[in-house]
Amino acid sequence: MIQTLLALAVVAPSLPAQAPQTLQWQPCPGAGTSEMVCADLPVALSKQSDRKITLKMARLPATGTGTGTKRGSVLINFGGPQGDQIAIMRSRPEIFAKLRESMDIVTWDPRGYPGLSTPVLQCDWSVLRTPPFPDDQAGFERLVAENRARATKCRDTDPELFDHMDSASDARDAEAIRVALGEDRMNFIGTSYGGTIAQAYARLFPSRVRTLYVDGTGDHSARDWDRELDAIARDNERLMKRFLDWAEPGMEGRWQALVAKADKEPIPAPQVNARYDGTQLQALMFQKVKRGPDQWDEVAAAIKAAEGGDASGFAVSSRYPYPGLQGGGVKECLDFPRPVTQAQVASTVKRLRKIAPNTGAAFPLAWHAPITCAGWPAPVANPPKPLPKKLPPMLGAGTWLDYAATKRVVDQVPGSRVIRFDGPGHNLFAAMANPCVIDHVSRYVLTRELPPRGVKCS
Repeated sequence: MIQTLLALAVVAPSLPAQAPQTLQWQPCPGAGTSEMVCADLPVALSKQSDRKITLKMARLPATGTGTGTKRGSVLINFGGPQGDQIAIMRSRPEIFAKLRESMDIVTWDPRGYPGLSTPVLQCDWSVLRTPPFPDDQAGFERLVAENRARATKCRDTDPELFDHMDSASDARDAEAIRVALGEDRMNFIGTSYGGTIAQAYARLFPSRVRTLYVDGTGDHSARDWDRELDAIARDNERLMKRFLDWAEPGMEGRWQALVAKADKEPIPAPQVNARYDGTQLQALMFQKVKRGPDQWDEVAAAIKAAEGGDASGFAVSSRYPYPGLQGGGVKECLDFPRPVTQAQVASTVKRLRKIAPNTGAAFPLAWHAPITCAGWPAPVANPPKPLPKKLPPMLGAGTWLDYAATKRVVDQVPGSRVIRFDGPGHNLFAAMANPCVIDHVSRYVLTRELPPRGVKCS
């Protein structure tokens, strides 16, 4: 399952800017005719280490078409949370047109991941299948052993880097970029998992924030993680109800009966050589439902076929027929809580299934992350924590899928606003390039002017 999100003086007396480093900007590798330029920035691997790693930064220079003087820089992380941020920015410069009239747009390839920063962990970055929930403590311990062996193989390539792949380490890298650019304050755009990095930056460097925009992000600033999981389950159930209200009468009962049947005996999916239990059906169905009404006829047909014994219609991909996520969890396992016993897993699953009878616990932060991170050979380095109250007002935006979670982040800061998009999708500013959202974000970053309460985009 995609998240993620520098410059100028703000209110009160301006903070002194540290002396900028001399950055040697030159054409980016493989940039072709792009205006984008790149530079290398050595940064500390950790607060405790003298070792340096090298971040590859990229900049889309201000075009100079705006009125007045240049206003500084904007830093963006598009999420993932893997690398290739520079390639993403190269592919969509048009979303920054208004901002670039007077601001530079900057990104960087995050530490450790395949991309242009060095060094890179030598790990399996492909899709990792989500294991079933373990039935007992023995099954949980087998899972722990498998997770530890997989993660240790990755960690052994560079243990110190592996242990500092969390979003707080990325936030410290972002602060090093701000200093290198000579900016007093940070303008940070964090979309999808980039919003988790933006939240970490806000916690670590609140006095350096000028503007902070998060888009389709998870709430990594929850005070109580169990309550946040409950809230996500309710969010998912509300989205699922859109489909069930659209469907023919009786669909909800049929769906719940199908899930119960699959839990007793997995249903074959012969076209993709798979068999799905109830949790897998819930996860796969939600992947289709969240894409919106254009997919809902297909979902209804998949339910009918599965009732007849063929669940092939639920497969999202023939190459990866089972639920899973790409990237091996290197960052996620350092950012989120993980269970230590099977009883803890079972209790959470039971609670979430009661809260959300149609979608249950079949979502990444309740299923994939805790189940694949249990037994991880490095401790959680950056657990969820509330945002500081003395941040300047934030801006957020979200679709059906992620409006509620983004709002839970932004509402922690007085005076903030959230743009609601009444439709499916994810990552309105970057991936969806929604013109209404881009206009609001550009105005906010340039002037700190927020849209009115209750603002909507279509």
